[in-house]
Amino acid sequence: MNKFAQFVMGHRKTVIFLTILITLFLGYSITKIQIDPDILNYLPKSDPVVKLSQYIGKEYGGNLLAMVAMEATDIFTPSTLKEMDLLTNNLQRIEGITYVTSLTNILDIKESDGFIEIGTLIDLEDNPEILNELAELKDYILTKDMYRNKFISSDATTALLICQLENDIDKVKVAKAIKKQVEELELKSDIYYGGLPFYLMEISDTIVRDLKALTPLVSLFIIITLYLSFRSLTGVVLPLLSVLISSIWTLGTMSLFGIPLTIISNTIPVILVAVGSAYSIHLINKYYEIKSEGSLIERAEKTLFSVGLPILLTAVTTIAGFISFIFGSYLTMIQQFGVFSALGVFFALVTSTTLVPVLLSLVKTKPLLKRKDQPTVYSNFITRFSSWIYTNKLLITIIGLLIMAISIAGIPRIQRKVDVLDYFKPESSIRLTEEKIMKGKFGGSIPIQILVNGEIQDPAVLIEMKKVQDFLATLPNVNNPFSIVDLIIELNAAMGEGRQIPDHQDKVANLWFFIEGEESVDQLVNRDKSEALIQATLIYAPMDQITGLVDQIEQFIADLDSPVCTFTQTGMHSIYKNLDHSLLRSQLQSLLLSLLLILAMVSLLLGSFRGGLIGLIPIIFTLTVIFGFMGYSGIPLDIATVLVGSISIGIGIDYSIHFVNRFRQEKKSATNSKDALIETLQTTGKGILINMTTVTGGFLIFLFADLVPLQRFGALVALTMVSSGFGSIIILPAIILLLEKRIQIFSS
Repeated sequence: MNKFAQFVMGHRKTVIFLTILITLFLGYSITKIQIDPDILNYLPKSDPVVKLSQYIGKEYGGNLLAMVAMEATDIFTPSTLKEMDLLTNNLQRIEGITYVTSLTNILDIKESDGFIEIGTLIDLEDNPEILNELAELKDYILTKDMYRNKFISSDATTALLICQLENDIDKVKVAKAIKKQVEELELKSDIYYGGLPFYLMEISDTIVRDLKALTPLVSLFIIITLYLSFRSLTGVVLPLLSVLISSIWTLGTMSLFGIPLTIISNTIPVILVAVGSAYSIHLINKYYEIKSEGSLIERAEKTLFSVGLPILLTAVTTIAGFISFIFGSYLTMIQQFGVFSALGVFFALVTSTTLVPVLLSLVKTKPLLKRKDQPTVYSNFITRFSSWIYTNKLLITIIGLLIMAISIAGIPRIQRKVDVLDYFKPESSIRLTEEKIMKGKFGGSIPIQILVNGEIQDPAVLIEMKKVQDFLATLPNVNNPFSIVDLIIELNAAMGEGRQIPDHQDKVANLWFFIEGEESVDQLVNRDKSEALIQATLIYAPMDQITGLVDQIEQFIADLDSPVCTFTQTGMHSIYKNLDHSLLRSQLQSLLLSLLLILAMVSLLLGSFRGGLIGLIPIIFTLTVIFGFMGYSGIPLDIATVLVGSISIGIGIDYSIHFVNRFRQEKKSATNSKDALIETLQTTGKGILINMTTVTGGFLIFLFADLVPLQRFGALVALTMVSSGFGSIIILPAIILLLEKRIQIFSS
């Protein structure tokens, strides 16, 4: 490390020039970065459920729904129906929407004077006089299962327009176009929006709004804390500068490679504040600790030589933790997060060990506010605090184990949530719309799809399809099962043959003639009539219920074992199940891999496997506290909180390595372990406390965010900082003092 320190100090101008050049280049690249909050774009292409979902989307005019609900005192008034017709026609013209279905264009089948009439349910263009018969029309529509609670609420106060989106379209862009179109029409009806496209749009807007409002507050708090800690502009500017540059380099690199920001990777700058700032803080803290004899260059070189190795080791172990997300992650966005978080930590390491010491060597730093009593107060406190740890090391160890035991008991309570709706506060408009409109009046907005393969005009196949539909209707939270079977039954009833499936294929073919070529039929059956779709909607439910639902449908299909057709299930509920399972698997794999890699590295550093195990104490303590807190507080494991484990490992090993490395150094010169502990906490302990306080307070501000995952993320990172900090300066030294005679590396 000495040669590296000499090299950096010998090329100070080159370091500054290259830093500025790279920052300008990658900073410009950031202006082209894309934002993609759509979780569906990051599903694994190899997953059979995903493959089938994409196939259905391509072959049947889109499988993703954006829903617009119109609410009025009574839908069946001339003005409201005209608004619905106008809105339907305008939405149909939006790029990315394949078809819009509403009461004013949906297919209607009825018998009239012994003949079958097939046409539009409410055709205002060709049949304007229908507005004079609204009472009869209302009674007719509300008595038909095809429309009631699917396109019109049973109380006739709310109507639903369902927009089918193209398979590979920008869903947020389409959602914004829909909302803009509605606003331009200035409708008198109250309008509500539901479905995944609108959720993604709201997430994107809320993230930007939260970060704009909260980032300045977080930055202000960190600036104040760093200033009070170091009493100099250098102590404030350099850690923030290091994090800022590493964030610019990371986001700029993502832009260069065409990797968009997601609802996960947008946390990378936030993570670098928590992890990356520690490197500069420890370096600056050491710089102030070194006596000011000699030139600024010699002082900066000595600083880098002293703490460069532990900073390098903490960075490498943190990078290993993030890299572990590459393996076993279901979503490619989590893999991308792991890669670029690791890259960001590497950039923070580079700037902290090159630019920061170079700038320290160029600027003569003096405290802006001199308080002679501050060192004395802190020194006296640390002396008493160290004595307390030395005297009560067994008690501290027992208390630490007790906290871990209580935390472990809470881990089984952790819930898992992967649905996007959970990202919004209960009082948010998007949640209220789902509860009041989509769930309360239309049976939910999550699409369920079952692909049927067989001769669809065969009555035996239609009977099997009817069995599946009837089964879906019995399931809790599942509503509105629908397929070509319903149209055939309607046609058969209109022919006077009763509400049943015809008993012969020729009869089915004859009925089919009446609906051949209708666009709504093309969304239910393919052209050669060898495939068909059964559709239903699902109310948002807890993850265990969704998982159970998928299993129930699979079991029913398996037990049915139809000889004439096959059934394959897909839809967001199936994708949610796979995502849910992958979250748990990914979390366990990444944590286990991270811990093994870190154990190997720390053991190598200390030259002892036992020492490596002791170095893991703050990490293990923090992980149990974090996951126990999640269990007791009800914070679920989702695609955002799954990241906190890696942050805990990164921060915990950072503090642990710095403490262990300094304690070993002090043991060589101190007369006893107590004095070594006092000196360690006076120096390295101060850096840990500064970093812990700075980042903890900063992240607590995110509790005021509108987006729920950002609130959870802020709370968990803050708790991570506190538990890692106290684990490193209280529990870790207590255990080391208890075991130092048995572990040679801590012996004098």
